Amino acid sequence: MSLFLVSLLVLSQAKEVETEDGDILYEVPLSDPERISALEEKLSRIESKQAPAAEGAPSFFQTVSNAVTLSGYVDFGFFVPTGNGAGYLQDFGNKIFPKYAGQYGWVFYGDILATAVNSRGDVADLGEAPGVDRYDSVNSRGALGFILNVANLNVRAAFREDLLFTVGLNFTPRTGNDFNLGDTFDLDLAQVEWMPTADQRLSLFAGKMESLMGVEYRTRHSPMRFGITPSLIARYTTGTPLGVKARAKLFKGDFLTVAAAFTNGSSTTEQFHFYDEIDSNSGKTFSGRLSLKPTGLFDSAPLGDLELGVSGEWGPQDHARDTKDPLWFVGVDLLWDIGPVGVEAQYLKGGAAGREVDHAYGLRLNDSGYLAIFWRITSLLGVLVRGEFRDAFVWLGDERAYLTRSWRATVGARVSFNEHVTLKAEYLFNGEYGGVPNVPNDVFTSSLVLAY
Repeated sequence: MSLFLVSLLVLSQAKEVETEDGDILYEVPLSDPERISALEEKLSRIESKQAPAAEGAPSFFQTVSNAVTLSGYVDFGFFVPTGNGAGYLQDFGNKIFPKYAGQYGWVFYGDILATAVNSRGDVADLGEAPGVDRYDSVNSRGALGFILNVANLNVRAAFREDLLFTVGLNFTPRTGNDFNLGDTFDLDLAQVEWMPTADQRLSLFAGKMESLMGVEYRTRHSPMRFGITPSLIARYTTGTPLGVKARAKLFKGDFLTVAAAFTNGSSTTEQFHFYDEIDSNSGKTFSGRLSLKPTGLFDSAPLGDLELGVSGEWGPQDHARDTKDPLWFVGVDLLWDIGPVGVEAQYLKGGAAGREVDHAYGLRLNDSGYLAIFWRITSLLGVLVRGEFRDAFVWLGDERAYLTRSWRATVGARVSFNEHVTLKAEYLFNGEYGGVPNVPNDVFTSSLVLAY
């Protein structure tokens, strides 16, 4: 009976696809991780209800064992950087940008996070910038090599159908130095989700949660990402802030989704200049997202599944000790699945005044964004292309400034042997525009993802 129910559930949520041989397959789009996650939750609930009681085991322990599920993945890679592995250079003596002479002690150009080697956004090398002490997790110094990008563990507990607990941990083995261990771990998620309505389309979250900015946060983990590396603007949108969040899915086919959150800091990633998990001020950051799925209203969608979204974020700038100046972002996004082809796009702008005394960086994020196209040629083979650009000026008082006008073209391929084993490869062509000299920072990277 359990197998019959599971089969009906899968067929009711999947797309019907006819192969060249006339076989009928059922596919859940790779670019819709929320649907996949919801399907996994429902399957888990059915299995927990149907599972027989362990012989001689108290009913309490039998219930707990059925309610708790473990999942995760191991991401093993190999990368080849160009240059010294860093994505930026220093403008010595203001020879390239004389207009900044006397304004900043150090001026850099390029993109610190351009040389990403994995889905976490870890770069081949952070370079030798003066005046800072950064944790360079890879620190390849331009050398090619193997890397265990991350070993991930997720624990999900559903003691009731309307109450879910999720904890995610990332373990990253890295090089130690002077008898210090280099291995680290970080808490990726720690949240509770309550679905108080009968249809479970209203969710209330509390804890360390997913972002509401854009759509790229949905595929930030290796098994969910079609390719390997994040976009150039992922540093602003894929962090996991601490706070509370509400999301409501309305009308047929989730035609309208409304979400809002109050958090300590912004949705930026922890490795970037702008991040505050524990606030330095009493103000809170508000973020929200509104999305439409026009095709959800129709039983058949010949033009595929389309989602259009707009999102924004506003709050006291990270690290500042008062609420005088805001850090803000606003963007629009698109997801479109047309049979075997997926399209993902996002545009983003933002800014912050900065404050040197609090070590709060200033930001002018001008027109920035990306367009990615994924083609699932067969169930085994897929390819991708992504074009993007980032126009930003980041500074800290009169101490340092980073000028970025970067573009990137990414090409990649993947071989998905089954749901547990996927092999990927990408080449990142990085370049500069708008009067910024070119930086030698192209990267080849690969990833073997083993999910369980």
